[in-house]
Amino acid sequence: MTISLTPALDALVAQKLATGLYESPGEVVREALRQMVARDSSLEWLRQEAATGFEQLERGEFVEMDREAFMDRFRECRQAA
Repeated sequence: MTISLTPALDALVAQKLATGLYESPGEVVREALRQMVARDSSLEWLRQEAATGFEQLERGEFVEMDREAFMDRFRECRQAA
């Protein structure tokens, strides 16, 4: 497979190689793709949770809570997913 990069992306790959964390441009691209898959997975989870939440709101199924309680609950649900 051959890919073409813009000069800016080519410079970014070179920058990553210069750190010594990667041995080849292919490793940089593979890591970027792995991170993209992880991000997409997180976004899909968030979309599903938001849809469920809006459905529950429409049915009147909700509990009021402050920000701290909300963040605690959010982290619990995220870890369980």
